[in-house]
Amino acid sequence: MVISRNNKILSFIALVVAVLWCISPVLADNSSVSIAYRGAGGNYIGDTIIFDGYNSVSNITVLKLTGPGLPALGVPVYDLNGPAGSGNPVEVNPDGSWRFSWYTGSIKGIEQLQTARYYITAFDLSDPSKTATTSIMMKKPDFYVVASPDKAETGDYVQLLGTAEVGTPDIRIEIRNTSGSILHVYNTAATGSGYFNYGFHIDMPPGDYPVTISSPTIKSSFQTTIHVIPPPTPAPAANSSEAGQPGITPVPTPALSPGLTATPASAGTPMMPAPASASNPGSVSISPLAVIAGLIIAALVVFFILVLGKKI
Repeated sequence: MVISRNNKILSFIALVVAVLWCISPVLADNSSVSIAYRGAGGNYIGDTIIFDGYNSVSNITVLKLTGPGLPALGVPVYDLNGPAGSGNPVEVNPDGSWRFSWYTGSIKGIEQLQTARYYITAFDLSDPSKTATTSIMMKKPDFYVVASPDKAETGDYVQLLGTAEVGTPDIRIEIRNTSGSILHVYNTAATGSGYFNYGFHIDMPPGDYPVTISSPTIKSSFQTTIHVIPPPTPAPAANSSEAGQPGITPVPTPALSPGLTATPASAGTPMMPAPASASNPGSVSISPLAVIAGLIIAALVVFFILVLGKKI
């Protein structure tokens, strides 16, 4: 009786182990990626749009943009002229969440955007099959302008890139100081597609300078800011006596690898290509045949235990 009871216990344990072995890979393949935006979903080109979501696949989420005039595979959200299918990386937090601020005024190729609906797709870097997509309505404002670069030193060349109503003939650009006094006035016109740019050399000392764009034919106006920064302080010269001493080796400052930059904060964020084929390291695919094979093995184990128990 004791031997028979032990055989039943062993049989039950063998069956449980075999079933768990079969279904554990299936249970592991429950990872996913999600994306959402903050706001009503209608934004002007030049606005800052917040996206967030979750990624339970790996620690890097990649964002790409599709819409009118853009490749069907999508382009990086910060470079509309970037390689099709690639995107900008976002680091995933330890709890699986991620957050991304999209400064649409800093997009390379911004002139390609129009009043239309665009789609932002989030996918996992290690497993591009894990995706999620949301959409937003983008609208060209009556006036919009961005300084490129927005931070410059005295003497640097700066361009004001903007949009206006198509064919606006007289665009007035005013640069003021913080007290409101006008320092410079420039005039330009919009192209047939509604875009304009005006470049000049900075001759103001360090400080913040509001830039106002207006036109007598348009009621609204737009304002941005140019940040003039002081030149960098030169690094002190190395001590020549130490540099020549044997056994003293200068330690170089470690450089950041572009591929390790995770959270984009400007248009200079590196692009992450979508791998042609990649497997998810956190999950294992399993076919139904493997499950059936595991159950058959479990049944054979139980059968031999019972046969041996009877012989004993």
